[in-house]
Amino acid sequence: MKRLTLISACLVLLLVAIESDARLAGKMPAPPPAQAGPPAAPPPPQRGHPSGKLVIWGDVALFDRPEAPDNCILTNRFKKGQRVGFRMTAIDGGTGEVENTAILVVHVKYAGKTVDVPMRWRGAAGPTAPTPRGYLRPPVELWTGSWTVPNDAPTSVISYTVTATDRFSRNATFTPFSAEASQLVIVP
Repeated sequence: MKRLTLISACLVLLLVAIESDARLAGKMPAPPPAQAGPPAAPPPPQRGHPSGKLVIWGDVALFDRPEAPDNCILTNRFKKGQRVGFRMTAIDGGTGEVENTAILVVHVKYAGKTVDVPMRWRGAAGPTAPTPRGYLRPPVELWTGSWTVPNDAPTSVISYTVTATDRFSRNATFTPFSAEASQLVIVP
């Protein structure tokens, strides 16, 4: 059994190395560019929804080029020009299932301005869709949005919230933990 596990692990590593080498050599196509514009229309309501409160939560990560080693690394410290990646999920509180009709928007506040960042639901292809590169399974519970830190952003704490509304007129708001170390920070 140990030998089979070792052989399987070696094969996986070999395949990853071959794919990485082919990408670096330019033999494999680059991943498609991120979808621009408003999020796609939500799918039809799911059976049994709504049966509880709408619940949302998530995190922030560095959204870099897909091949960059720090892409999708959890962090709350960003420099001007870097892309803050907002990753969220929305759940029907009664069923515990993903609420795929939710529309999420990030509200970033800095320098007396508020920038609204629409989020895109990544699960539109469904749970049986091919797993995208870099994922362990299809991301059916994931909404993403990004904000590039502008040059006029002050070096300081930046506040943000995320709001969600679903097809059933339920609303939810996400606010990061109030601990200073948990806040989104622009650093020099």
